[in-house]
Amino acid sequence: MAKRLGWYRPEHLILKITLAGSDPKIWRRVEVDSGLTLHDLHYVIQLAFEWTNSHLYQFLITPGGKLTQAAYRDAKRYHVLPPDPFFDHETRDDGRADEVMIGRLFTPDCKQIIYEYDFGDSWEHVVKLEKRSPSDDPARLPRCLAGENAAPFDDMGGIYGYYDWVDALHDPKHESHKEAAEWLGKHFDPAHFDLDAINRRLAAAFKPVPKRPRKPRKKRE
Repeated sequence: MAKRLGWYRPEHLILKITLAGSDPKIWRRVEVDSGLTLHDLHYVIQLAFEWTNSHLYQFLITPGGKLTQAAYRDAKRYHVLPPDPFFDHETRDDGRADEVMIGRLFTPDCKQIIYEYDFGDSWEHVVKLEKRSPSDDPARLPRCLAGENAAPFDDMGGIYGYYDWVDALHDPKHESHKEAAEWLGKHFDPAHFDLDAINRRLAAAFKPVPKRPRKPRKKRE
């Protein structure tokens, strides 16, 4: 778990993360601590959707959490990319994903944000705040509560490319059937969802913050 970025109010946040354009919906519901950074949330999403963390990413905080084209243009972006001298005029207002806590981004006026992974395939995820509640255990690990359907693999050409591969797998006469079987596996099930496997990955990646040993009190003479 990342270092804390100053004082914050410990809360449990329940987020529903839906892969944009998926039909039927590919989604995961996760519980996280409000003190995690966006960079931490990036790893949570990677593990929940079985992405391989092989590409760049960014979070978009749109005005009012809207998903319109105009809102996308005016969005505040967070990532961990180094400054680009050729496009500095476009990125100077961007924020560091490892320097902002998610509990401070979700507000009554902003209850959903966008996570984009792989700028080529552009896997967009809508991250919606469903519930927040006080926490007495800020060291609690992220965990997945529910979800539906298997996530695509990396480098499949975006959500529509993924469905093309699934169609090819299920059609023995398709010209790409053999390649789809090699890539996805002959027995790939797009409806498969393994909650326990996701939580094992999360538990392995996020270690509890060790408690500091209390110093023994000095005896009064």
